[in-house]
Amino acid sequence: MTKQKEILGKMKLKPESGFHKKGRQFVFRSNVRQKEINLHFNAASSGYVPKAAHGHTDALSIAINIGESPFLVDPAAVTYQSDPGRRRHFATMFSHNTIKINQKVQSEITRPATWLNRYKSNILETKFDELTIQVKAEHDGYKNLGVKHTRELIFEKSKNLIWINDTVECFKSGQFFVELPFLFHPNTSVKQNNPINFQASDENGHVLYMVVDKKFTTKLIRGLIISQMSNSSANAKEIKEPCTTVYCTAPIEHTTTFQTIILVK
Repeated sequence: MTKQKEILGKMKLKPESGFHKKGRQFVFRSNVRQKEINLHFNAASSGYVPKAAHGHTDALSIAINIGESPFLVDPAAVTYQSDPGRRRHFATMFSHNTIKINQKVQSEITRPATWLNRYKSNILETKFDELTIQVKAEHDGYKNLGVKHTRELIFEKSKNLIWINDTVECFKSGQFFVELPFLFHPNTSVKQNNPINFQASDENGHVLYMVVDKKFTTKLIRGLIISQMSNSSANAKEIKEPCTTVYCTAPIEHTTTFQTIILVK
């Protein structure tokens, strides 16, 4: 039995959470102080083998809903043929809440829905109990650069507190450019309280506080267009809406860990 199979075999999620073993998708739920939080963590490899068909380069990305309100979002790709450039943008990690290195994609896109050099992800650790959910995973999408991205999520359910620890491990000398975007749904209002402290709210009174690592240089990018579908019927129409992105960057020369803290109130 491989270490990966052993880890997956031992996992016992609580009823309020779920894990799709084949798809390597985690959904964590909590409901404390009348705040229902849904946290999605993508620990999957890219797409269907052998060409990662219909995959996105979104390894270790996250999404967060508070109640029925989306906050951190995955904008998806709602077009395949009509606009290849926009399809490429939405299918890559530039439109997902995960680490990017040297402005490179984790796999190389070929046709609208297929990729070369399919990356692989591994789940390294899991822990589930009444108070805490903890998952650590890695992917090899940047092995050609000589770096590896590992993400650890710690969800303290009783405190509505989420810790995100991103480690970029460097195996080669040189400087690497790290980017980490957080894409907020258009229905949220996002403001920057100081260089590393952000606050997002919606009309339902939900508030999400985010503190990013002080090693990052940050800025708010307003008006990035994301696409959604109006409904799931045959007559569904694409809707383009402006969202706000918390954009974090840092140059590194050696193995570095970045910590992001999210508190829901």
